[in-house]
Amino acid sequence: MQREVPSVAQKDWRVARYALGGIFGFAVLSESLTYVTLVVLADRPYVAAVVATALISLLLGIPLIVVAAVQFRRAERLRNQLNHIVVHDGTTGCVTGRGLVQHVNGLERRRQRSGDSLQGALIHVRINNLDDIGAIFGPQWNEEILQFVASTISTSVRRDDVVARTGPASFDVLLTGASEADADQVCARLTKALASSHFAADGKAVDLTLSLGGVLFDGGIDLERLHHAAASKTVEVTGTTAPTVGFTRLPSA
Repeated sequence: MQREVPSVAQKDWRVARYALGGIFGFAVLSESLTYVTLVVLADRPYVAAVVATALISLLLGIPLIVVAAVQFRRAERLRNQLNHIVVHDGTTGCVTGRGLVQHVNGLERRRQRSGDSLQGALIHVRINNLDDIGAIFGPQWNEEILQFVASTISTSVRRDDVVARTGPASFDVLLTGASEADADQVCARLTKALASSHFAADGKAVDLTLSLGGVLFDGGIDLERLHHAAASKTVEVTGTTAPTVGFTRLPSA
């Protein structure tokens, strides 16, 4: 037996009915309180009026304040959930490109307030044969590969580094505050982890072909320029080779 779904008009009438009932009930209660206080304090009508007004204000104000606080808390929770969904990739759990932009904008605002310069590096990682693997084993394995590569990247970089999925098959890693030696160390560790990683689809070993590129920055962060520079200077990493990735230094605006 199917449950009857109320129409929009029925829902609106239900809300209106509750609202009218609440107004009528509050009016009756207000009149009753006013009458009682006037009877009890018949010889002091001014005090009776003050007491009645105070009781009515409490009866009206407390529920409204509680309801407003609950709704505000609910709206804040929904806003936080929506913001988390927007700035985090649903497949890998990494920050999205939009989330990375928001993070960089926050760093830039703090830099402008403090007057200090920023330095660091950006590492670009791209899965070159993602579409080929999906064509062979099925598109459902694309998500598995993305999650695998994202996990490998996240466990190979520093705790404060930001891993973002910036394309269908690419990731950017922002190393804020990293020196050239720090960037080389992180990139070497990441390259070794990706080259030695093993992935299997349907029980068959899959050879991942990835490309890595890196760029150093100091001053400010021009994210788009850094991304294109790192993506254009990549070297290929396979299961048998882990080449050294050379960083190019680009001064940022």
